[in-house]
Amino acid sequence: GVLYYVMPYVRGESLRERLQREGRLPVDEALQLAREVAEALGYAHRQGIIHRDIKPANVMLSEGHALVADFGIARAAGGGAVLTQTGFAVGTPQYMSPEQATGERDLDARTDVYALGAMLYEMLAGAPPYTGATPQAVLARALTEDMTPLAKVRPGVPASVAAVVAKATTREPAGRY
Repeated sequence: GVLYYVMPYVRGESLRERLQREGRLPVDEALQLAREVAEALGYAHRQGIIHRDIKPANVMLSEGHALVADFGIARAAGGGAVLTQTGFAVGTPQYMSPEQATGERDLDARTDVYALGAMLYEMLAGAPPYTGATPQAVLARALTEDMTPLAKVRPGVPASVAAVVAKATTREPAGRY
């Protein structure tokens, strides 16, 4: 009657380590990694689990594939058992959806969609969409400022890709995938 998960030992590096080394990724590679993370999240969401902390440090790169790790603050969706305390903002500010940042209790898969969009933005732009000196500064910017368009930060990104990132990171959950 206890919910648990098991992860294998992964040889490789985190996406965070790769981004620190390379800055930004080629568009095709960033899209492939985002696709693999989206597939993993889709599976978790179908099981009723919301990750709530999608970020480059929680994506392991092993044998050419992305693996989503660290479900430490995951929560069962739909009013099920809470895996971690809710009602306050937990997660990583650079990738946290606005609804998660404001401590909303009724999160759904769209909070992970936002984080994936922010992570794809970073893979393509070389930096997260919002930065700041403190976590509070990052959250304040994310809640009040518009994201710098990808086309301005990296002109070679196809408009269709920029549109996907923009939709995924829309402040209102209803506007996201």
